[in-house]
Amino acid sequence: MTTKKRKSKKSTKADKPSLTVRLIQWALRLAIFILILFIGFFGAVYVGVFGPVPDHEELRNLINAQASEVYTHDGKVIGRYFLENRSEVAIEDISPIIIQALVATEDSRFFEHQGVDHQSLIRVIVKSILLGQNAGGGSTISQQLAKNVFGRQNHGWLTMPAVKAREIIIANKLNQVYSKEEILELYLNTVSLGEDTYGIKTACERFFSVSPADIKTEEAAVLIGMLKSPTAYNPRLHPEKSESRRNVVLSQMQKQEYLSSEETQRLQALPLTLNYSRNSSEASSALHLTQHLRKQVEAILAEYNTAADKEIALETDGVQIYTTIDSRMQQYAQQAVVAHLDQLQRTFNTDLRQQGKLSEEIDATLQSGFLVTNPHNGHVLAWVGGRDYQSSQYDHIVSERQVGSVFKPIVYAKALNDGYEPCDFVSNQQVRYTQYDDWTPQNSNGNYDGSSSLIGGLTHSTNTVSVKLLMESGIEDVIAFAEQLGAGEGLPKVPSLALGVANMSVEEISRIYTPFANEGWQHQQVVITRIEDAEGKEIYINKFDESKRVLTAKVSHQITNMMRSVADKGTARRLRSWYGVNDPIAAKTGTTQNHADGWFVGYTPEWLGVVWVGADNPGLHFSSIKDGQGANMALPIWAKFYQKVKVDQELAKKLRTDFDFDNDLADCELHREDNFLVKVFKKKTKKNRNSGLEYSEDEDSTAVPEKKKKRFWDIFKKKKKK
Repeated sequence: MTTKKRKSKKSTKADKPSLTVRLIQWALRLAIFILILFIGFFGAVYVGVFGPVPDHEELRNLINAQASEVYTHDGKVIGRYFLENRSEVAIEDISPIIIQALVATEDSRFFEHQGVDHQSLIRVIVKSILLGQNAGGGSTISQQLAKNVFGRQNHGWLTMPAVKAREIIIANKLNQVYSKEEILELYLNTVSLGEDTYGIKTACERFFSVSPADIKTEEAAVLIGMLKSPTAYNPRLHPEKSESRRNVVLSQMQKQEYLSSEETQRLQALPLTLNYSRNSSEASSALHLTQHLRKQVEAILAEYNTAADKEIALETDGVQIYTTIDSRMQQYAQQAVVAHLDQLQRTFNTDLRQQGKLSEEIDATLQSGFLVTNPHNGHVLAWVGGRDYQSSQYDHIVSERQVGSVFKPIVYAKALNDGYEPCDFVSNQQVRYTQYDDWTPQNSNGNYDGSSSLIGGLTHSTNTVSVKLLMESGIEDVIAFAEQLGAGEGLPKVPSLALGVANMSVEEISRIYTPFANEGWQHQQVVITRIEDAEGKEIYINKFDESKRVLTAKVSHQITNMMRSVADKGTARRLRSWYGVNDPIAAKTGTTQNHADGWFVGYTPEWLGVVWVGADNPGLHFSSIKDGQGANMALPIWAKFYQKVKVDQELAKKLRTDFDFDNDLADCELHREDNFLVKVFKKKTKKNRNSGLEYSEDEDSTAVPEKKKKRFWDIFKKKKKK
């Protein structure tokens, strides 16, 4: 009989794994399980379960949405069209200081790893997950680039591991496709630095008004410091925090041996200094212009895209738009507008209070349109459509308002064209036009004695003379003549047309005056000269071939010399007496009904400037011609602009100061009295005109004078009765 062997308790106990071994086994199984989960999760991310992952080909064709830029004739950027305000710059045009600050602060091992810094990643995992410490994001420059370009999606509680895994994969691929220098270029062109700025070039221009090639070390440290939090470390909004963060970046640069200890201490001791300048397409002088050009550029691109089978978009594809604008003249024009309107606004507000206007009406802002062109080729040199784009998006260069007496040179040019000479005389006598509802023109000085020469009538903007010339030429013939010069259709067929009751734009008046300033030749107004795509390939070029003669050179010279008399002796004489403008200037002021609109047109041998000033609501206006005349409302803007241009040495070299033809009208008699007794008592009459009655140097208003002046004969008759 056999017996079973019993297992000894001792042997059974020896065969059982120890607790340590079992723990190790469980740890290994858990690690393998986690590894399988990690690989599975990573694989899911790789194949696009948590959002598409670009392949190598997509990465090679990586293109950012890039702002299109508008350039002046002298190469300055004055405007941008963008979805994201980004302007790209090549790595060779970026200062090494920016690269050093970036690498030292954001990714010190950038040149050693292939997109993922495993040492930094392990440090973050240990400190953040195991020790509960804040160890920073641990993202490399390549990972940040992946985030900037491809964005992040929300995946609930898996969001952070999913987006981090995706960025690690893309970062690794980026390093397979691009060199380190190319990755730095891509990163610096995509990074956001707050205030709707994208890319280092836009940030350099915004905060320090420099290019990325010319930035200083302490300035570069400010911008790189903003990467941690663009709003919190914005140097304009939070200068103290920004300076503190700047010094941290400088310390990191010293730690990585980009700066010496002495240099670091010197830079950290510097105060934070900005040269802040929002791009003009965003906030300042040229935004009215760039918005005006938008439709024209989009039409050009649409035509090009159709012909070339392209899909170039204005706001995303980095189109380069080159214009005729002179950057200095644009700046001076804007400064002149703001400087004068600031001063005039105070007088305007006081006047409105005295008129009993409501507080919201008193807050109405005066606006201006100021257009400067070269009459010899039609090039627009400066375009200021308003005080600033924030206060009014309405472009006051293309808006229409009553033009007042700036229309009168058209009437005089027609008379000259019909055979009149500038020194010929026309009666100043008041006439009632019965066929036009008994309408009677009135002169703002209340004087209807004697006669005026054509040059005298224009010099003093005499209403009665202007209307008589219009009626003699024929209203319809004058309208046809105005359209020939460049006026639009729809001018009113009434005698008061001579006084400027028509509504016209600054742009239209500039076009009409061009033949006066250009030997009788009319040119198409030009702003855009050419357009290129982001690679510099030409999309459009303006041929500038539309010009025609609309006036004889003789009449052009005569009108110019007559308008020179306006500046020397007439309604624009404060150019000389107040502003010291002593060079030859052809000028014309304009004042409208109820003093709602003030106009001034002036041209030199090189440029033509047209100014309008008024409130957007024509019901709000000055109460008197003293403040509401064109010589007070608009002329100062032109004069202030001229003063700035005159002292600019670069512009002074280019601009001629004298006309090519002689002023042969200087000896023309302006006014002639018809009676010997009037001549005898001439001094007494002049004295009476200044005896408390409202009188203006600008006699061109279409309005009825506030108080009709006594005429000489009225005074004489009263004395005779006594």
